[in-house]
Amino acid sequence: MTALVVGVLVLLAGCTVPAADVDDGPQPLDDDELGYVDGYWYNDSLDIDTSDGLSEDELDAVTKRAMARIEHERGLNFERTVPVEVISREEFQQSDTASGEYGAFDEQLWRSTFVVGDDSSVGEEFDALYGASVQGYYTSADDGRVVLVADDPDAVEVDRGTLVHELTHALQDQHFGISRDTTTRDERLGWLGLLEGEANYMMDIYEERCEAEWECIDSATSGGGGGQQSFNEGLFLTIFHPYSDGPQFVHELREREGWEGVNDAYEEYPASTAQVIDPDRYPDDPGEDVDIDDRSDGSWERLGEDEPRVETVGEAGLFAALWYNGVIDQQHIAAASGEYARYNYAHPITNGWNGDSLVVYENDDEYAHVFESEWSGADDAEEFAAAYEELLTANAAESVDERTYQVSEDEPFAGAYRVVQDGATVTVVHAPTVEELGEVHAVEEPVPASMSATVPGDSAVTATAVS
Repeated sequence: MTALVVGVLVLLAGCTVPAADVDDGPQPLDDDELGYVDGYWYNDSLDIDTSDGLSEDELDAVTKRAMARIEHERGLNFERTVPVEVISREEFQQSDTASGEYGAFDEQLWRSTFVVGDDSSVGEEFDALYGASVQGYYTSADDGRVVLVADDPDAVEVDRGTLVHELTHALQDQHFGISRDTTTRDERLGWLGLLEGEANYMMDIYEERCEAEWECIDSATSGGGGGQQSFNEGLFLTIFHPYSDGPQFVHELREREGWEGVNDAYEEYPASTAQVIDPDRYPDDPGEDVDIDDRSDGSWERLGEDEPRVETVGEAGLFAALWYNGVIDQQHIAAASGEYARYNYAHPITNGWNGDSLVVYENDDEYAHVFESEWSGADDAEEFAAAYEELLTANAAESVDERTYQVSEDEPFAGAYRVVQDGATVTVVHAPTVEELGEVHAVEEPVPASMSATVPGDSAVTATAVS
């Protein structure tokens, strides 16, 4: 089984730690006393001077006390110890953890939201984002361990927040598991809204206790993370959503149903980012499944392995796309949507989201896609269609007719686009040329009056013309 990895995108700051090998592995913890881990109580004082770094024993003490404090707040016992390993950023960037495989479908997925175009690739953008910003992660390999990523492994700055975040993942793994068989990106981001949301929520609670009552290791005045790095903000805002709105989702769930409600959510996790953005939609309203009719001609085939792949962009993905391209005011995200939220992903243009699907077509070495979204009503659909047309205009699209646009070949998002609103549905088709739009997804035209004939009796027969 492939080891599962979850990471945190916050900056490391705190005390320096010498590089150290992982110990012999996790050891069972037999004490059921909440707030007590392997000789350390949650309210213990540690005689540690962080200014000259931590010895291995001191790092072990800080880790065990943090585990005890997480137990005390969360009401769950750690079942085994959690080793902490330190690796260099170079090691991380060269590891499988830092990279992924992205094919033509993924390129079209991010192209559909105008986040990654022909001037780059999805793999390059993710490498730039993760390679420079990940400060630590938890892996389920070998019964679980925390890995801290350091720019200088001989002088590692350990932020207590990062440590608490990753130790929370260890607790989640020991009780609920950290893997779910999600089928779309939006569903995965919904699941991560719970998983990463709780880890960030526990990090926030921990900081509140440090400010009010606990003795804690110092936080450094400057962070690590490889300095100022350039990365794709649209990509970042999309994948950061679980870290931003997830803590508020978990907080509101805890307010409603206590920690038991949070525990139960691991059996029925939020299935869309819309449920994390608006916790009132959880658990009954994740959005609709959207089926896209295949209206392509014989020259275009849907992309997939064993069967055609279908993706969902989701409310958070659409918000990030519109924000990144300037359709939504850049200052909007600054007004956090709740006490524990980082940003504000709720916006009138995307609040009416009720489901979407994306399919990709292939014709030799050319690709096209169809993106169909459902909205709460015709007004919401009309507002989104207008926003998408503004998105096209922001990316050098020129109008061909009232619903068709063309972007020149020298632009990152070159090709033809068609935007059609029909009631609460908005359908966007992208193809290399205007002529190929109909080959990829033929337009279903209204039925001419002359083709409707009344027959004897109370029934009517209507012939439907499809071009």
